[in-house]
Amino acid sequence: MHFFYMDETGCTGAALENPEQPIFVLGGISVSDDRWRVTTDAIQKAVSTFFNGAVPAAFELHANELINHTGPFAGKTQPECNAFALKLLDIIVNLKHKTHFIAIDKKRLLEHAEGDEHEIIDCKAPYLLGFNYLITYIERYVKDKLGQSARGMIILDEKKMYQPYVDRLTHFRRFDVPNVRKIKWLVEFSHPVDSVRHPLIQVSDLVIYTTGKFLECDNGYRPGWPVEAKNFFASCYNRIGQRVWRSTFVDSPGDEEEGAHEFLKLCQSTHQGHWKNNYALY
Repeated sequence: MHFFYMDETGCTGAALENPEQPIFVLGGISVSDDRWRVTTDAIQKAVSTFFNGAVPAAFELHANELINHTGPFAGKTQPECNAFALKLLDIIVNLKHKTHFIAIDKKRLLEHAEGDEHEIIDCKAPYLLGFNYLITYIERYVKDKLGQSARGMIILDEKKMYQPYVDRLTHFRRFDVPNVRKIKWLVEFSHPVDSVRHPLIQVSDLVIYTTGKFLECDNGYRPGWPVEAKNFFASCYNRIGQRVWRSTFVDSPGDEEEGAHEFLKLCQSTHQGHWKNNYALY
């Protein structure tokens, strides 16, 4: 069994013109059942070391607090917090876990969306549009790369406002499409959990938060940010990108997904060509 953890950032619901959150990202990390324990232990050890053995009570890693050194990270310096973020991402790289995400530029979404590009979901909602694509992506990954006996489970951070729509969508893709295109390798998905109890969702939050911030920088939304900040987010993105299975778009599995997937190509946020040349990465 492979667990695909998901969290989201830049989720403003129907408000697609929020200048503070121009890009939505959904995704996280995947961990096999036999590597879950060692990964959790490595993360918890890194957290304990960072706090010198005195981890704050009821600690939960929120990427925005870590990067802005607020909450439990108040009193830590920016270099300390940045180094800790990179250390956590290095755990994912060194343990060879995969990352997965889809990023959506909300300005492009607003420009192109009609909302009816899919039979079941409102494609004006980035969360639903992104989740539908990641079902396709993860199903294909499990089928093509993990073998016929492998199965996947998607584990979501709780997002109550979207859960009924997610349930409807997953039912549709499991039961209401032609047999050849029914989801088979994802045996369970949209299982919502409380992120406080799941360090791997907390690390997924770090993955998608830093991905979103890098894409904001690389797509011209943060011209006034310091070079040091841009280079830091590029360093995060570089690590995350090393563990992505496939950077090119996974095509629609059938007619019922064609409209949504083709539409998503119009509003997907990606890095610019030769991006590493711009961020002290050689």
